[in-house]
Amino acid sequence: MAKTSASDPVGELLPVPPGTHGMPLLGETLEFLRSPNAFTDRRIARYGKVYQSNILGKPTVFLIGAEANHWIFAGEGRYLENEWSPAIRKLLGANSLSLISGEEHKQRRKLLAPHFKRTSMAGAVAPMVAIARAHLDRWARDAERGAIAIVPRMRAMVFEIAAIYLLGDTDDLGVGLEEFSHDFDTWVGGLFVALPLALPFSRFARAMQARKRLFGVLERLVAKRAAEQRDDASVLSTLLRVRDEDGRALPLATVVDEIQLLLFAGHDTTVTSTSNIIYHLAVHPDAQARARAEQDAMVTREYTLESLRTMPWLEAVIKESMRLIPPIGGAFRVMTKDAEYGGFRIPRGHRVAIGPRAAHREAEHWPDPERFDPARFMREADDRPAFAWIPFGGGPRVCIGQHFAMLEMHVVLAMLIREFAWSLTPGQDQSFTLIPLPRQRSGTIVDLRRRSDAPARSA
Repeated sequence: MAKTSASDPVGELLPVPPGTHGMPLLGETLEFLRSPNAFTDRRIARYGKVYQSNILGKPTVFLIGAEANHWIFAGEGRYLENEWSPAIRKLLGANSLSLISGEEHKQRRKLLAPHFKRTSMAGAVAPMVAIARAHLDRWARDAERGAIAIVPRMRAMVFEIAAIYLLGDTDDLGVGLEEFSHDFDTWVGGLFVALPLALPFSRFARAMQARKRLFGVLERLVAKRAAEQRDDASVLSTLLRVRDEDGRALPLATVVDEIQLLLFAGHDTTVTSTSNIIYHLAVHPDAQARARAEQDAMVTREYTLESLRTMPWLEAVIKESMRLIPPIGGAFRVMTKDAEYGGFRIPRGHRVAIGPRAAHREAEHWPDPERFDPARFMREADDRPAFAWIPFGGGPRVCIGQHFAMLEMHVVLAMLIREFAWSLTPGQDQSFTLIPLPRQRSGTIVDLRRRSDAPARSA
């Protein structure tokens, strides 16, 4: 066990982590952006699980593994704070949960957390099923004419599910859902640019324009719903009803910021993860067949919170796919004071990188880590550390929407598996792009076939 502490002061004689810094200003940014996985693997092989580099002009310490994750998450507010890129800071709402910190962040999460518990989402299942069914029927019709690309179709389905869950209905948006979704995608496209320069016709400039339109739509919608005092089960209505200990409502600007953040959190990463699971089931037909047998064996044909719990293989498939391909490549924190980790001094002002992929491949916790093996999540693993699997992060900033995302994936995949079989279309590019989010470059093109022996649908 490595010694980990954050006593103040930290011994000045402790060495800083080893590493290289590359070129002036740029550091090793280009190499990192070109292939983050290869960048990380080479340095772990050379330096071990603690090393430093220079990314985007700032000294960056990479701490790899479950133990390191525990140290990072335990240090929130003590010796490190959250850090977002300049692009994200400009594009996200300034009042959203992701950008606030300290006591304000703690209190906001306390207000919101009860509404994102899994047990609070029983009413979300039926709308998910209805939306997914309509989309899957369109997939089936399109598949009769040839192979279909999963990623863009999954994007449309998941966005509609997220919009209905968050907003209640979209009839009073003032724009069509397709137009709203297009602006949303353009906005998301600017979140991960390295240099947020609003040059004419640049991706970031287009993202800023889309942000203006998006926020305008949401501002009008939030004001309208606040005046109506609508009492429905949507997250928007919930946010408008939330009161702090002094009985004060959230400012409407804060509600707008939270809604756009939740749309992002409940959409893009879910699209990525669900599409990647479909890919893994395509290249592992034995796992797909076992998932289908599990669906066929279900006593009930109705999807509920309770029936979704009776699908251990499907859950294992979801977790294993997210282990191999986490929905995000990583995140950053910044040191607020010197602290010690593993015999090294991590200096104040240094950035600290969290790497889910590398943690998900620690051989001591994940034997044969490159192999797709959902069964590892079916076995007892009491000795596996809590932060060996972190697709949703951890600590005080763990993704507040993780239960919604998991529920959404369970519903969509269960319905797809029950009614269809699929395989990868030959000849497509099976490589993955990692930035902004990890997904197959081809869009995951599949030959989709409706099952002639599928169990009857629920009413």
